[in-house]
This record gives sequence, C-alpha cells and structure tokens, in this order.
Amino acid sequence: MARRPVRRARGSSDRTPGPRKPSGQTDGRDSRPEEEFDDIETKGDARDRVHARLVRIARKYPDLPIGSVKTAGLSSRDAGFARALEQCILQRWNTLQAIAASKLDRDWRILQGSVRAALLIGTAELLLMDGVPDHAAINETVNRVRRHVHGGAAGLVNAVLRQIAALRGETLPANHPDAMDFHQRRDVLPLVDGRALLLTEPVFAEDEVLRLCQQTSHGEPLVVHWIAAHGLARTRELCHHDLVRPPICVTATDPQTLEVFTGEEGPLAPHDRHGFFIVTDEHLNLGMFLGHDPSRRIQDPASAEPVAATAGFRPKLIVDYCAGRGTKTKQLTETHPDARILATDIDATRRNDLRRAFLDHPRVEVVDPAGLAPAMGQTDLLVLDVPCSNTGVLARRPEARYRFDSDTLRSISSLQKGIVRETQPLLGPSAAILFATCSLEPLENRKIAHWIGHHFGFDLQTEHQTFPSGIPGSSPNQIHDGSFHAILTRGDMGSSET
Repeated sequence: MARRPVRRARGSSDRTPGPRKPSGQTDGRDSRPEEEFDDIETKGDARDRVHARLVRIARKYPDLPIGSVKTAGLSSRDAGFARALEQCILQRWNTLQAIAASKLDRDWRILQGSVRAALLIGTAELLLMDGVPDHAAINETVNRVRRHVHGGAAGLVNAVLRQIAALRGETLPANHPDAMDFHQRRDVLPLVDGRALLLTEPVFAEDEVLRLCQQTSHGEPLVVHWIAAHGLARTRELCHHDLVRPPICVTATDPQTLEVFTGEEGPLAPHDRHGFFIVTDEHLNLGMFLGHDPSRRIQDPASAEPVAATAGFRPKLIVDYCAGRGTKTKQLTETHPDARILATDIDATRRNDLRRAFLDHPRVEVVDPAGLAPAMGQTDLLVLDVPCSNTGVLARRPEARYRFDSDTLRSISSLQKGIVRETQPLLGPSAAILFATCSLEPLENRKIAHWIGHHFGFDLQTEHQTFPSGIPGSSPNQIHDGSFHAILTRGDMGSSET
C-alpha cells in the first residue's frame, strides 16, 4: 500500500515516510488528565512506572528534571529493569523521538504526553534493549495505552511500533567502518557498546549537524555551539563519548591499599589514571566496600584534578563553598591534613548529606552559608566548585544535553560571577581561589577565571581543561569525564607551588 506524504516533527528526517492513519483512529490528543498517572508511578509494574514518570517529565522537555523512577515495592529484578529502561530513554531521548517521528503522519509535538511516552518506551525496547522480544515490547506498550488512554491512541502506537520493529536490520561490530563512521549515514544507529544497528530505511536527517544530534541524542543548540567552539571533528568525538556507560571509579588516601582488590577474582581493575580503579563486579555492595575504609571514595579521575592541583599550598583555613555532597571536601581533608575546613552548600538537602558524611570529623565543620561569618577575612583557600552546564559529564547527566542554549549559558556565567562576588570577603590578604567546574565551555571556565583576576586583583597561577575520554566500545579503564580548574592567588600564597 502506498504511503501518503507526512508532516514532520522538528528534528526528524525530511524524506522518511510514515504510516497511514488507520480508519477511525484518533490522534492521541483527547485524553484523560495526565495527573491520573500519578498513582501509577508508585503502584504500577515496572513499565507502568516508567511510563507514568515519562508522562510527567515529557511535559517539561527539554528541561528534563533530575530524578529517577520510583521502585519501592518492586522486586529487585523489576526495579533494575525499570531503572535500565528509564536510563536508556533519558540517554537516547532525541534519538528515539527522531525514529518514532519518522513513522508518524503528524507532528510529534501535538501528541499527548502519554502517547509520546509510550512510543519512547516501545522504540527503546525494540531497538536498544537486549532480551526484550518484539511481541512483548509492542503488546505491553499498546495494552498500557489502551488501559490508560483510549483505544484510538493504542491503534496509533501499535501501527508505529510495528513499523519501527521492521527497521531493525544487521548489527554491525564495533570495528566495522559504518559503525565507526555512523555519522556519515542516515540508516545507522550507534549503540552504547560500540556496535551499530544498520536500519532498513534512512530515518535520520540529511543535514549532517541535525543527523549528529539525532544519532547521539544531543540538543541542536549544544551541537552547533560545540562546532563553533571546537570544530566538527572534536564535536563528533564529544557527542560519541556521551553515549558511553561511564564506569564507577574509586580511589583512596593511599590508592595502593586498593590494589589487593584487583586481579581475576577481585571487584576492581586499575584505571589508566594512576591511583584510580574501576568497579568491575556489578554485584559489589559499594556501601559496605566504602564503609570498610573511610579513606575510600567514589570519584572520577577528572573530578579529582582540581583539588589535587592545590597540594603545594599549606592553608590553615579552607572554605568549601559549593560542597555538594562532599566528594571534594573529603579529598581536601586528605590533601591538606593540617587544615580546618568549613563546608557549606546553598541547598538544604545537600547540606544535610554533608552533615551526615562528616559527622564527628575533627577538622570539618558543616555550616549554613550564614555560618561562615567567623571566616570573613581569614580564609586561606576558597574552593568554588560552582554550578555549570555540566557539558563535561553529559554521559552521566543526559538531561543536561537537551536544555543547553546560549541564554542558559550566559545565565550560569552570571550566577558564577555572583558566587565569586559574595565569597570575596571571606579571603585573607594572602589567599588562593580554586575555581572548578565540570564544563567544557570557556564562558563558564577560562573567561570567569580571567575575570576574577582582573576584578579582584588575583594572579592566575594555572588553568587546565580536561576533555572527556573514551567512546562506546572503549575499555572502561580509558573512560573519564571532563573538568576544568583554575588556581588564582594573591599575596604570599602566590609563592606556593601549584
């Protein structure tokens, strides 16, 4: 049967045909209130809960919130499946949307949130998740839509998912030229392990920039920005990196104490970065493992670089102003064993986590921001691990790929300057600032560091940008995040080694 011309969702291919709308089928726009999915998010089965959460967050796209599917009451197996399904969709939202939209006869954006969520789930299970039979992926999704939406929408979902199942062709090995150069073809879907799925039709965009956005699931504003900043070749590498499954890395005050856990029977393997190890045993109880030695911590090698760069200083008082949940705070206690540390965070939940992490610690005091008053004019080292766009850690923070735009970047840069201004009174006459981010963007990194030096009379001692490493198919010990840090000093602190 010939297919009629279709309307395209923004970002979908302009040549890929879609299915005909079955006679009498509604379009998924007239539905029950989406608030009715709230109970399902806590009481349904694994797929129901993921679907209900996607309905909630799809309304906010591209500003997807941080969080995860509720798994209380599920078996460990079902909870694991729910988390894996949700993570797969968050990692490949734009990819899944582009594929599903290529099979629609209407604009993706007019679809009801519950229908969009169902298509994302079904497409993910059909093309990206191993071990899910086609009939299960399709029937479960269609029946869920029929139960919670209406029969017409179920018909639409059924028609689209059956055509998506027919897209699955040969799986190319990681060393196949078309898998390595996936961005050159409209019918290749890169996978998380380095392999690629050769589709039976070209569903991705003809434009190479838009095609890269779709195949690697990045927002177009981010990719265009990266091309301007880093060039197309580096942008392809960055986008491909963001598809990896980042390993869990651990280290310790004395990393040699972890070497006993490596080897064929051990739960760890050495990372390429000296002093760091990757967790290779997925059944390892990390909480118990870390609890056996308080000096152990989970930390990516790139995240550890900023504090390590301050090892030449001998501060008496350190203020960790954006301490989060305390990873760098813990590293500071090890790097500066004679220093007193005041740690704070503007977020009350993170402060409570900090208090629990450093309960009864002899040298770390967790305070509200207002509790820093006694440190005014006394601080030797000010640590500013400031909010940023997260573009160095997008493999771990996929939601940040979609919300990036130039306005947000400027807003974050302004926020960073505000944090610098409000913390300047803490510094003594001779002091150092460690400015750190997990960003790749000069507007949040190098330009802020130079602004600090110019406006507040500090000398820039060092600045370093680390780009993410590893692509799908790389050995886990080659994979790490991106980060930036700069050290600025004034007075006698400038004579210390950095």
